[in-house]
Amino acid sequence: MTQQLWSRNIVLAFTGVVFMMTAGVSGTATAAVTETAVVATVAADYSSAAHSVISVAPIGGPRTVQNDLLPTLTSDITMSAYQNVFYRIERFQADNITKFDISAPDTPIWQFSTLDPGDTVSSNPYGLLFVSDQKAYLLRYGKTIAWIVNPSAATQAEFKIGELDLGAYADADGIPEMSGGAVVDDRVFIVMQRLDSDNGWVPSNTAYLAVFDTTTDTEIDTGVPNSDGLMGIPLPVKNPSTVQYLADTDLVYVQGAGDYGSSWTGRDPEYSGGIAAVSPVDYTASLILDDGDADDHPYGNISGMGIVSAEKGYFVGYAGWGDNSLYAFNPTTGDVFGTANDELVGKNIAGMEAGTYADNQNRLWVCNQTDAEVVILNTEDDTIDENIFTNLNPTRVVFTTEGEPDPAPEDDDGGSSGCFIGTAASGTGGLWPLLLFAAGAVGMLRARRRR
Repeated sequence: MTQQLWSRNIVLAFTGVVFMMTAGVSGTATAAVTETAVVATVAADYSSAAHSVISVAPIGGPRTVQNDLLPTLTSDITMSAYQNVFYRIERFQADNITKFDISAPDTPIWQFSTLDPGDTVSSNPYGLLFVSDQKAYLLRYGKTIAWIVNPSAATQAEFKIGELDLGAYADADGIPEMSGGAVVDDRVFIVMQRLDSDNGWVPSNTAYLAVFDTTTDTEIDTGVPNSDGLMGIPLPVKNPSTVQYLADTDLVYVQGAGDYGSSWTGRDPEYSGGIAAVSPVDYTASLILDDGDADDHPYGNISGMGIVSAEKGYFVGYAGWGDNSLYAFNPTTGDVFGTANDELVGKNIAGMEAGTYADNQNRLWVCNQTDAEVVILNTEDDTIDENIFTNLNPTRVVFTTEGEPDPAPEDDDGGSSGCFIGTAASGTGGLWPLLLFAAGAVGMLRARRRR
């Protein structure tokens, strides 16, 4: 049980980045929409958590900030958002989800359990993948069953409305470790890490994307050959977390971290990760960015991802504890441009697997835990737009929206805007380090097991 919490915190605590930007067709009016960022934050000693609310506008600042809203002694939290509502999810051994309206960001609307009656093992909820305001998929990292839920439910009894069975993807430890996903048209893509928790959470198994029809909630047989006899898509990266669909390229991108290794297990890092692109048409998967091998791994483990366009994306390179850097790259060619900004080199960057919504300010939000701030990056030239102090360490950013877009001009087809890292919006799986650290080796041990 404790190992399960550790396995996920490494992915969140050490690396990651939360992205937002406009990926829509030029000409679509968005002036009538007000966006607000909601940031999950955690104390430096992992004794507590809270959330912050930050205005997306104005460009260049100063943005308005509310910090330390509704503190909790559960430090393992994450966020999801849909329209004007956000959800704070308390994960391992807390097993609950709380709904808020952005107009009253410190006043819960409801709080529901993510456990079935009689459950004695933590469900470890990871995030929500939204189909609508009345249907979403709740990823449960510690179980084989994802819940189909009604986010508009008024009672606990009305909340769970169905199930997705992912038990076929479980490995020897009995769970598939569902960690992220994205909704694409009438399908939901759910990624499973398939780590071996009985042997130090090593990524020894092939990771998969399972595809379900969101109308019938039945699994789609992708027809991709694999040695496990499964209906899903075998991935060319291990230990995946970030999943993002980009409409501009019509591809689903998946980031995998490989194995961070650790001194306490005696394992060296394994460079079996990178960034893959999956076609939602024929379900083929290809590796677009390799993390290297034991002899040559210039970025370290690739632990976070945000695809801006067909020509530009970002990833987080993990070189060691608190030593993460944000890189820019071309997701079509795989060419790496270098580090994005000197202020985001050698930092403890978190929140990389958080999904975000398109933002009409064309800015990228990065959780810098070294300095307890969110760094807002101009994606056109990678300059810093503003640094926002969050008091507690930021671990994940999601965006709420209020209002409706202005109608598109008659000669405009309306376009569509892209969505970053669609975990439990994720997207999902989710990824914000929220451990209860002990001092010294024990603290490091727990953080290293959070992958």
